[in-house]
Amino acid sequence: MTKKRAAGRIDEELVCFDSFVQRLREIDSSQEITFYRVPKSKHPPDFRVTIAGVKYAVEVTSIVTGADYDDWCKKLLETIRSESETNNTMKGTYALTIVGRPDIPRRGTTHWRKLVSTAATKIREMSDAPCGAESCLLRDANGYAVMVIQKTSAQGSTIRRMPAMKWEGEVQEELSRLIKERIEAKRKGLERKRILDQCPNVILLLHDAYLYCQVDDVKRAFLNVQGYEWLHSIFIAMSFSDRPNILYPNTPGRRGMFLYSKNKQWR
Repeated sequence: MTKKRAAGRIDEELVCFDSFVQRLREIDSSQEITFYRVPKSKHPPDFRVTIAGVKYAVEVTSIVTGADYDDWCKKLLETIRSESETNNTMKGTYALTIVGRPDIPRRGTTHWRKLVSTAATKIREMSDAPCGAESCLLRDANGYAVMVIQKTSAQGSTIRRMPAMKWEGEVQEELSRLIKERIEAKRKGLERKRILDQCPNVILLLHDAYLYCQVDDVKRAFLNVQGYEWLHSIFIAMSFSDRPNILYPNTPGRRGMFLYSKNKQWR
């Protein structure tokens, strides 16, 4: 039985594994696939699977920049919104843009309260400003603006978070680095448990909750990744789709693709 997670929390391992199995079945519906999820206490690997009589160890990992950090940004946004609504200072629609991963003060601290207060003040000051007006809340060590509030509309009374724009080259560079880091980390973990001695056929499943990630970006970024040849295959589950999750119906479905495989039929 699958262990239940906190309400609203998606079990990405199950989402990713289903995407992988469904892709295999699209490639060859006649091949027999059996599997089981390894208990957390016995990781790695995350799954054991047999495909057409061949045994594989399957590891699942993410290439996100940090779900915890994203949650922290959401808490900041909610607090700024609450502060502005309480003081009735928000007139119009505003966007909070955070570039990269700047240090955000711990919640409840003096610095946190000061940042929230400053944001609410900036919003009040822009209430009669034209659309497009913006104000910097935070700068990095080099003086670059890394947290900005911009007025996007004179209508409404809210604030939302906007993704920072990235150049195509920056997206691919970061993707290459993230994929390489995950591959290296997984190899170290598998070697510690001597999994490679027991099962040399290791498949790495990547799941993407990466805000800027597109299929073409991933393909181009992977061209710059090295040191993955010890793996049998690398598969990435991309964006959520309307395809149902066949193996685990209570979780969303994703489509995915192989970035690399020693099995030519899978590529």
